[in-house]
Amino acid sequence: MKRPWLTEPISDEEDAEITAAALSDPDNPPLTDEDWARMRPAREVMPPSFFEPVALPPRRFFMAEIDLDVAEHFKNEAGEGWEARMNDVLREVIARRKEAAE
Repeated sequence: MKRPWLTEPISDEEDAEITAAALSDPDNPPLTDEDWARMRPAREVMPPSFFEPVALPPRRFFMAEIDLDVAEHFKNEAGEGWEARMNDVLREVIARRKEAAE
């Protein structure tokens, strides 16, 4: 079975054209042997915090019935990513209720 998401291999001519275009780019010259020799592992040059895992809050997909006008409001207000915006608004409501209860 053919996997439609895989690209076909490029020809030698296409590969040569791509390589020539990359080599002619003055903003991105190819690395020299000296450049490669100067390179060090990222762990030697980056702070340890760079390698700490990012802890995201756990998420769970679930279905919820939301009135159409509410969903349309968020879609129109936030556009793409409206579900995340709705999540943010709900989180704000939770925080306000916790503050009010204290």
